[in-house]
Amino acid sequence: MILSKRQHEAIHQSLLMLFCFLLPLHPRVAVLVIIFLGINWLLSGRVYFNFKSFLFPIPILYFSFYALHLIGLMYTSNWIEGIQRVETKLPLLIFPLILFSFPIKKPKGISSILKSYIVGCLVASVYCFTNGFLKYLETGENWMAYKKLGSFLGFHPTYFSMYLSFAFFIVLFFLIEKIKIHSIKYKIGSGILAGWFFITILLLSSRMTILATTLILGISFLTWMYFQQKIWQGIGISFLAIALLFFSIKSIPSVGRRTQYTINSAVDKDSNKINSAPRINLWNAAFTAIKENLIIGTGTGDMQDELVKIYKERNYERALQDNFNPHSQYLQTTATLGMIGGILLLLYLMAPFWFAFQQKDYLYLLFLSLVMMSFLTESILQTQRGTLFFGFFHTFLVMRFLERKEVKS
Repeated sequence: MILSKRQHEAIHQSLLMLFCFLLPLHPRVAVLVIIFLGINWLLSGRVYFNFKSFLFPIPILYFSFYALHLIGLMYTSNWIEGIQRVETKLPLLIFPLILFSFPIKKPKGISSILKSYIVGCLVASVYCFTNGFLKYLETGENWMAYKKLGSFLGFHPTYFSMYLSFAFFIVLFFLIEKIKIHSIKYKIGSGILAGWFFITILLLSSRMTILATTLILGISFLTWMYFQQKIWQGIGISFLAIALLFFSIKSIPSVGRRTQYTINSAVDKDSNKINSAPRINLWNAAFTAIKENLIIGTGTGDMQDELVKIYKERNYERALQDNFNPHSQYLQTTATLGMIGGILLLLYLMAPFWFAFQQKDYLYLLFLSLVMMSFLTESILQTQRGTLFFGFFHTFLVMRFLERKEVKS
């Protein structure tokens, strides 16, 4: 060990804070931070001293999910695609290796890392709004909504809104956790910050994220009011909030258009029959791929090739043109790794959810609820932004639970 234990811990803390700050701003630079994080981890010797931390059920579950993708390479024919998929999912392996053996134990350290993420999301959203406003002055076009808003950072609106939604939940979590001792300035500042994130989420117009955020927030609020013995007040406020939300959706053109498009795509008003909406076509194609490769799937690299064949057979022109994936992580994983992979993915999500519920780890419950709903309509783990976000926070937040468990034992 070149440096002292405290020096390695200080570097570890600082690099995690820097990673969280950069994550919403520039994922490639954030990956460089991970490299330095790994070097410090190796030099600290934690991997050797704390090797036993890998042998608990939760770490084994995390490693197994990534290992199954490696096994999927053994029977895949498209090795180039397979290697790319395994590389994209590396955060699902790297973060458990580092954080389970080199955990952050001090609550202040954990809080600082989460606050760094909030600041990063705030800077990212302000940067996009500023550029959008300048573009509006230059072109007269609206650059402050949907795809254009996140384009300044190369952000797809679904991922950007998911990032901001979790930042929104963290702000509310910090506010409510010690609401009785916070100053008025802190409460007002937190309210403004939460409002900023929520408005940005609405402007990004990701329908599932808007639905997930409002549904999770509503259930959490009613639960909190129930324990405060103010359930009827909570119901009244919820109805008012729903009315304001509908008004906001109607007032934001991009959200209104996309919502109406979803309704029109799902039902043909003239014939009252189900229409061939693009996403439904993708799901149908994925179900076909699953049926044809039920137990072990297509293999890590062959999933997209199988989908393309089905798209051609069914003349799904839009899907072929844009080379769409299934737009559902549950279908993506099950088609790629079979029922074994699909069941393991559910365990990968539900086992930590159950542990978080038992421990009353509300922030982790909020994160998992957001992710599980996002997985319904997006293949989140097919992109770098998705695996970095999910891989880090899914590990970082469960790390807190494991640390508490270790202290009790």
